[in-house]
Amino acid sequence: MESNNNTDRYIKYINDRILPFIDYPKLQASYNTDMVYAKGVLNRLHEAMAEVYGSEQLDEDNGDEGFVVIPGVLCGRDTGKICLALLDLDLSSSGEHWGTAFLVGSGVISQSEAYSKDGGEAAAEMKKAIAPYGSYDYCYTAEIPDDIHVSANRMPEALRDVLKDFRNHRALLTHEIRGVKSIEDRLRDAQGKVDAQKAGKQPGQPDKKRGVPVVE
Repeated sequence: MESNNNTDRYIKYINDRILPFIDYPKLQASYNTDMVYAKGVLNRLHEAMAEVYGSEQLDEDNGDEGFVVIPGVLCGRDTGKICLALLDLDLSSSGEHWGTAFLVGSGVISQSEAYSKDGGEAAAEMKKAIAPYGSYDYCYTAEIPDDIHVSANRMPEALRDVLKDFRNHRALLTHEIRGVKSIEDRLRDAQGKVDAQKAGKQPGQPDKKRGVPVVE
């Protein structure tokens, strides 16, 4: 059963339809060059956010008891290095920042898991991957009027540059390039076949009411 919780629904959406299909080495390389691919990926995450949460402007009513997960960008304060991120914010507490998942060359890395004392070698590798960012400033693509922690006036120029035109870019995901369908698309196709059979139609048979084919 699908959750009515927008935050859970967004996490499921991007886990099924976006995150597995990002070219992470290409994303990492993009951070160090023109940022075109990175901006395109950010836009895909942003579009998904707007679709699931129902708006680009969010408040505490949009999340799980005020908690939301949303796409953003961070910039290392000492290194100036840029990275896309998924940010955990508490909108019931004026946008308090609770967690970050970094999108780096090796994949998606949770900061809390990287710094887990019980994570062993895996945590050590994750910590090494995100070490170049150190302490960081962050921003996000949503509009959150009640957030007292992020201000466009105090934002590093590198972050403002990303937010300024990321909507002009839309990255192709790997399954779109290769013609491989996402999990949700495959489930939707399977359900379509079931519905067609219940209606007494074969795949590809014209729908008499609408005059369009039922496609596999």
